[in-house]
Amino acid sequence: MSEKQSRKASLLLVVVIMVAGLLSACGGDNGNKGSASPSSSASESGKPAGEKSKVSVWYLWGGAEGEALEQIIKDFNASQDKYTVEGLSVPDEQKIKVAIAGGNGPDLTDSFDWVVPQYAQQGIALPLDDLIARDGYDLSDFVPAALDSGKFEGKLYSLPLNVNFSIMYYNKKLLADAGYSEPPKTSKELYDMAVKMTKVNGDGSIDVIGYPSYPSEKYLFNALAYGLGSSYLSEDAKELTFNNESTKAAMQMIYDYNTQFGVDNIRQLQAAGKWLDPTDPFLTGKQAIRFDGPWLSAHIKNKNIDVDYGIAALPYLDGKPETAGGGLVSSSIFYIAKTSKNVDGAWEFMKYLYSPEPLAKFMSLMGNIPATKGAMAQPAMKDMVDSELIMPLTESPNLKSIPHFAKRSDFDKVLEEELELMYNLKQTPDETMSALEGKLAEFLK
Repeated sequence: MSEKQSRKASLLLVVVIMVAGLLSACGGDNGNKGSASPSSSASESGKPAGEKSKVSVWYLWGGAEGEALEQIIKDFNASQDKYTVEGLSVPDEQKIKVAIAGGNGPDLTDSFDWVVPQYAQQGIALPLDDLIARDGYDLSDFVPAALDSGKFEGKLYSLPLNVNFSIMYYNKKLLADAGYSEPPKTSKELYDMAVKMTKVNGDGSIDVIGYPSYPSEKYLFNALAYGLGSSYLSEDAKELTFNNESTKAAMQMIYDYNTQFGVDNIRQLQAAGKWLDPTDPFLTGKQAIRFDGPWLSAHIKNKNIDVDYGIAALPYLDGKPETAGGGLVSSSIFYIAKTSKNVDGAWEFMKYLYSPEPLAKFMSLMGNIPATKGAMAQPAMKDMVDSELIMPLTESPNLKSIPHFAKRSDFDKVLEEELELMYNLKQTPDETMSALEGKLAEFLK
């Protein structure tokens, strides 16, 4: 999946947006009182008196998403007389990165939290800590797991726009037909119900898939492992904690399901249906349980899809109710370029964007949960499909993000390679764990 497609996966399905009546207070200070006045940036020092200094904002979105951000830019420009933000859609992350490295990039831009360690080390992203300390900017309103996704080696390089984590969708009719009145709450219930609800044709091909193996085991594994209470690393990313009961349970469940119903049959079903397309098995009533983000609700409503579904938290590890509400959090982010020519202007617009009303309107129309509690409480969030079911799930203390470290990309690559062998029954969960424990630890040294 391309980065542009990934962006559409995490910030998906926006209706035509007209964002009006946004915060009129200068700077959108997220509730902070008495913020210090920004110091003059390099670009401001040479501007004529009374002239607004320019702030360049590049963003990966296009279409309706880009229009939404442009409306927020317009409102910010009208709200104060010091800065003029100029937005530009640049849906090419490599181009943005190269421009920043060469000193010809934007002041502020967006990305995904997994770039944080790379961009911090390469001098692409500017640490925000001094700006936060200077203005007394209050970070307590952010969902902790989402805020942590912007940290690297003790510094904060970005702020999260949203809280992306998997929730459990289930087809009410398929559950009822199998004799169930409620969705699974534990790992054992999940597996037993999934097996019972899987329907196989005479040739062995799968007609209805009971397990959340669609769209892929790659997506499923991390969601399932963290849903069951796993944590791959210690909080300081110094120690590998991957070999734990929850991770092993996630591995074994996927391996057992693939063994029972056949890898080729599962691959055939995965290839036959395109994610969030009319052929998607959950949307056609051919998938009983699905792990996906809140954008699935928005898609179902916006496309008028006839499927009777319910929503619940991911199952917890059997016998471990203290792990309930677990999940792996990721976020889309904004960061200030290390070579920004107007750091203060970029920071002021950033604070405005993250203030409750603009952030709520921006995220709600995209089917995304905003990363701050203040934005979640805004009336605009009531317009988001299933918000009353999804937003309470963000309050769980068992939501976590994977701590960033220098060799995170290498870690992820090896993890994916070894797990792929297991998904295809080329090695057992025990063999996979043994291989991963040694290889992954090397990336933390």
